[in-house]
Amino acid sequence: MTIHFICRGNTFRSRLAETYLNSKQLPNIKAISSGTEAKVNDCGPVTWYAQRLIQDGNLIAFEKPTWDQTTKILLEKGDLTIFMHKNVYDFCVNKLEFDAKNFQIWDIPDIRNHFLTLPEEIKKVEASEKIFAEIKQKVDKLMGELK
Repeated sequence: MTIHFICRGNTFRSRLAETYLNSKQLPNIKAISSGTEAKVNDCGPVTWYAQRLIQDGNLIAFEKPTWDQTTKILLEKGDLTIFMHKNVYDFCVNKLEFDAKNFQIWDIPDIRNHFLTLPEEIKKVEASEKIFAEIKQKVDKLMGELK
């Protein structure tokens, strides 16, 4: 089974979900991820705060090297598609003609990748940790449902 996580940029939420799920090394389950606006990323292959969480969680071996742009062809690869937010789902329905029935919409907040003052960057670290904890909880719950 291929589980496709989709967010806006494929540098934070969907990348963390993909990396975390693949780290579970579950038989017959593979995670992929993409972003509806990945081709306009200005932060590199992954946000620094996502990379920090991946490194801290010893997940580097399960991380892909760069982002992927969501396309109609890539959408068809998911046996289960998980949209990190409804606006991502709406984009895929309206612009990429997504019409599969096996999908979920998670309400995972995004963190915009603009440069901030040090206290604001510290808040970004705290927010990213909270978001990753929520992603892990949802992935773990999903794996329990799929067993």
